Amino acid sequence: MRAFVPLLMIPFLAACQAAPFLGSPEGQGPAPLSDPEAAGEPYSSTGEPWDLRPRARDEAPGPQASGLLGTSVASLGAASEPGLWVKTPLVSAVQPGRVKVLSSGRELRLELRPTEGETGAGARLSLQAMQGLGLGLTALPEIEIYGG
Repeated sequence: MRAFVPLLMIPFLAACQAAPFLGSPEGQGPAPLSDPEAAGEPYSSTGEPWDLRPRARDEAPGPQASGLLGTSVASLGAASEPGLWVKTPLVSAVQPGRVKVLSSGRELRLELRPTEGETGAGARLSLQAMQGLGLGLTALPEIEIYGG
């Protein structure tokens, strides 16, 4: 049985020798990840990297609000949008900020994104923000929203 095990390993070793991702015998391995074109990052037709984050590039930034902007009831936003963000009608432009859960006192720095609606319309937190604040995905916590 001991002689049989090394015989089984011969096909696997031969396959590893022919694997292209291991590099060539001259010592040339795969392209370094610092080269964005070699890493496969998507580029637009103008040669600029695509900004996959959902925000308008041509919009001029509005005035940044600071301090306590208001209190709101938050729910889970679009789980397909990555990042730490809260969508709220309390801001008119994308800006940095933080939120504080009133029931637990937990705080988190995130991106404040504008949304349509009246001031008391509620807020939507990203999936990562809900997890960072220790909230359940179906929770409707009351939060304070701070700008700046």
